[in-house]
Amino acid sequence: MDWQEAPRYNTINLSSGFQPDPQQYEISAGGNTPASKAGPNCTGYVHGLAPDLDLNFEAGEYQLIVYVEASADTTLVVNDADGNWHCNDDFSSSSGTNPAIKWVNPPSGNYNVWVGTLAGGSTEATVKISERDPEWYVSASSVSDSSGIEWGDDGSEWSHDGECDDPRFDGPGVHSINIDEDRYHDASDCRSLYEQGQVYLK
Repeated sequence: MDWQEAPRYNTINLSSGFQPDPQQYEISAGGNTPASKAGPNCTGYVHGLAPDLDLNFEAGEYQLIVYVEASADTTLVVNDADGNWHCNDDFSSSSGTNPAIKWVNPPSGNYNVWVGTLAGGSTEATVKISERDPEWYVSASSVSDSSGIEWGDDGSEWSHDGECDDPRFDGPGVHSINIDEDRYHDASDCRSLYEQGQVYLK
């Protein structure tokens, strides 16, 4: 795994206090290269030697967190601005199978990010960069049923208003203006309207 290789997707330039927070980037995670090439505690498989993302970061008074959300079990490898390698598989009990790496006092400089899959192969994933603790959209406590849809929770301020405010859905029961912050956070409304045939998953 070569941190000097050009990234597969983006080079990101951020300074502490950036907005919006989190910044997020859609990638195809995983591959056939063992993440253990970065260190003995690194698990999963990444896509070749080049990082998926490069982050040029000017640190300030806040922490820095890089985390991933995906439907498959993903892993994370980061070479930080001091040249240290960090790896994670499942970050916490609330993150489900999503990984994260946190720097309480992050160094300024270049960070190289690889996102792997635990079992190999590829999956669509969202990489998020934040100065706040993660707010997991898909967590171990999310609600699903026989429909196969991960409904999430009722964390939106617009929950229980009779409209589906989750931007994953469309149909006559969906509110006309939906924002990404409400993704996975209007479970009761969306589930009820789905069962009535008023919304459908895009």
